[in-house]
Amino acid sequence: MNLTADKISYREILRLAWPASVAASVTPLLGAIDVWALAQSARPLDIAAVGLGSVIFSLAYWTFGFIRMSVAGLTAQAAGGEDEPEARASLVRGAMIGGAVGAALVLLQIPVGYFSFELLSTGSEASAETLANGRTYFDIRIWGAPFALASYAAFGWLTARGRTDYLMAVSVFMTAINIVLDYWFVVGLGWGAAGVAAGTLIAEIAGFLVAVLFVLSVMKSHGGLAAHWCPEDFWHPARVKRTLSINFDIFIRTLLLAFCFAWFVQRSGAFGDATLAANQALLQLFLFTGLALDGTAIAAETLVGQAMGARDRVAAKARYLMAVRKTFILASAAAVAFVLFYWIAGDALIALLTPEGPIRADMNAYMPWVIVSPLIVVIGFQLDGIFIGATRATEMRDSMIISAFIFLPASLWFAGQWGNHGLWAAFSLYFLLRAATLAIWLPRIGKAFSS
Repeated sequence: MNLTADKISYREILRLAWPASVAASVTPLLGAIDVWALAQSARPLDIAAVGLGSVIFSLAYWTFGFIRMSVAGLTAQAAGGEDEPEARASLVRGAMIGGAVGAALVLLQIPVGYFSFELLSTGSEASAETLANGRTYFDIRIWGAPFALASYAAFGWLTARGRTDYLMAVSVFMTAINIVLDYWFVVGLGWGAAGVAAGTLIAEIAGFLVAVLFVLSVMKSHGGLAAHWCPEDFWHPARVKRTLSINFDIFIRTLLLAFCFAWFVQRSGAFGDATLAANQALLQLFLFTGLALDGTAIAAETLVGQAMGARDRVAAKARYLMAVRKTFILASAAAVAFVLFYWIAGDALIALLTPEGPIRADMNAYMPWVIVSPLIVVIGFQLDGIFIGATRATEMRDSMIISAFIFLPASLWFAGQWGNHGLWAAFSLYFLLRAATLAIWLPRIGKAFSS
């Protein structure tokens, strides 16, 4: 990628965006593969056990997603300034943080597992056998935590270097391994939940190793494997402080995001089992839209970060403005395409997901919220990418605090007035507030080019 070029082409953005979209979209496929394998085995009831165990990892890994974001922003800025030693130092810091957090989870697995399953079993009708199998799943998969979280640093680094194709390759590779191992361990050997956990553990370790190979390949093309290493800069006090500050702010932001999604699901239960199930199914379509639209946001991370780090500030600002404008145009086009897709294929998707009955009826009633959701979420997602590239984590944190603070009481009041439609309206308002607050602070990034 030519960092000094005056123009950013749509072709360049698409080259970054489509592999990132594919990589993000295959992630939910892993859960579907687990369900499919268990349904084909002699232990189909272990689907519930895996569901319980996977909740813990989903919440933990989603929360620690700040590692990928911070490494992506810091590395892109270093690459834009042609500071290869700092680009590599950003990777090392991120990998050390991810590995340390993962190691802590392994060391604390007994109390973490105990308290997690105490919470999951409270008020639950799940059988003792299901809870035991869920704990077995946790006890096996937890050993992959250091590899999974260290991989986040590699993913962010590859994204910042413009190699989203490598990111896609790792994701597809991990998914393929999981399919093979699920079939072997679960269907063939009949290991049930333990087989799913073992397959996921091996896939996470293998994915980490492949990601490392891709990282080394990129380093080889940027001065060689032995060059540009400055160990004394790895823990430079000012840079370490900045890294920790960015990570902490994005951690708060992501934790609140996860809480708001959980709150939406929890409040859905107030309208009965059928509406809860319908909202859960519709939320999967909602999440898939966000993951698919994430490609242009990741392209913005890379291009904005490189512009922020470039030394020629006049040319850098021009590239920044062009990156913002063109990624927004492509993201908006993709959002419109999703609206049309859900409008045309919505009934077929609902029929595919649910049988005839009250759940399908509720999904049909609330599907319009999913149809318009791409237009509601696209601005906020795209601004997230811009702010990550600019490493403006404080604004991202504050935006989430404001939006969550308004969303929680609004969800109660709206739902009290208009039922589940009110809950969806409050959820949509939450995403619009995120977009509005970030948009208000967006000019700060442009002013940074003059400082």
